[in-house]
Amino acid sequence: MFSTVGKRSFQIVRCISKYNNIRQASTKTSGHTAYEEALKLIALDKKERLNMLERLEKEITRAAKTATPAQLKALDALKFDLQVKSELNEPEVQKKFKLGDIDMLKPVYRYMRQREFEKVSKSKLLERLSQMNVIPDLLPTGLNPTIDVAVKLLPDGQQVEPGVFLKPEQSVQCPEIEITNFHVEQRLYTLMLVDPDSPDVENKTYQQYCHWLLSNVPLSTTSTIIKGGDSILDYIPPHPQKGTKYHRYTLIVCEQPNEGQEKVDIKVNSRDHFDVKGLVQSYALKTTGATFFRQVWDEQVSKIYNEILKQNEPIYGKPPKVERYIQRTVYY
Repeated sequence: MFSTVGKRSFQIVRCISKYNNIRQASTKTSGHTAYEEALKLIALDKKERLNMLERLEKEITRAAKTATPAQLKALDALKFDLQVKSELNEPEVQKKFKLGDIDMLKPVYRYMRQREFEKVSKSKLLERLSQMNVIPDLLPTGLNPTIDVAVKLLPDGQQVEPGVFLKPEQSVQCPEIEITNFHVEQRLYTLMLVDPDSPDVENKTYQQYCHWLLSNVPLSTTSTIIKGGDSILDYIPPHPQKGTKYHRYTLIVCEQPNEGQEKVDIKVNSRDHFDVKGLVQSYALKTTGATFFRQVWDEQVSKIYNEILKQNEPIYGKPPKVERYIQRTVYY
């Protein structure tokens, strides 16, 4: 037996299915008339969905005190679906989205932006993370990003594609980080920039080095730029050491416990020998997004060591072989 809430929800779903076929209608008249008829069908479809939405909102109000969390979640999902589909086919909405005139407070634009991320950005990101072995060196196998992480270089705001090579001078200044997410409510996140290719001389291998660590950063669909929160480790610019291979500087974003509603008090002892997976597990974080870029040593790194790190620059690897030339004999 359905509960009252379940019966009403089921009836609304049946209504939605009934009107889903409206957009499939077609006309064999002239192109101009066909366009006008299409607009009429879109308007009719919207009117029906808005009527169903009005009834659903009344149902949600009535059910607020008696329904289970699962039932309320199902009703909210149904409400979102109606809000999206009532506007999705409108030419003006499609036009604004293509032009980047997007209001993320509106469900239809959040849906379109998330669909774009799922179909394009996400697959490219996962491909490059896997190709460059960021998965599994830093990130877990089976990672399913749910947010879009963008690194923007200052001062021009150039967005960095995942996996590209940057010059060390381009990241001396802390970049702007934009997190496109799809939740209206504010959630708290932890962010870290980690190099898994830092030399570990003692063990003759590589170690993780943390260049930046923030926690309790508030984000929502309308608040997407990383600012605020608690700075655990201040930003230190990437500095790929001389004599090492390229470095994979990886920006990892994690949602904090209880769907981002709980604060965390992160303690770390050092930037060296960092452990991303251990930190995530210790503080019950959920990795929801990432991106990365690569760098190799150039002369700018020496300047970073001297002026920012205030350290003598190390040199790794074997010294170049001395070329032995056969001196030419000269007769006088």
